[in-house]
Amino acid sequence: MATVKFSADWTHQQSGDIRSGEALQIDYATERVCHCRATRYGQKAWSISANVRFHPSGQEQAADVSSGACQVNVPANTSRIEIWFHNTDHTGCSAWDSRYGQNYGFDVKAAG
Repeated sequence: MATVKFSADWTHQQSGDIRSGEALQIDYATERVCHCRATRYGQKAWSISANVRFHPSGQEQAADVSSGACQVNVPANTSRIEIWFHNTDHTGCSAWDSRYGQNYGFDVKAAG
């Protein structure tokens, strides 16, 4: 399974080929976006979502990376993906990790 790792030092790296029809592991250093960290009744009241857009279909998936990792399934016939992250909390705080609105792009190889 391919992995894309987003590190605390604002670098990212890919290991393995991202392939259509297969799973993709996203490892995310949650300290990259640490503005929205409210608690409520002593419990965590924030989340970070990984948002993935698949090209050429334009289909999107979102997955929670608050724990530092998630997996998404890459649809068949995908040739490229975009990834961006959104940190929110119950107070309405909102912070983005999106390469300044350009998103992070990765090529996808055909299955097999």
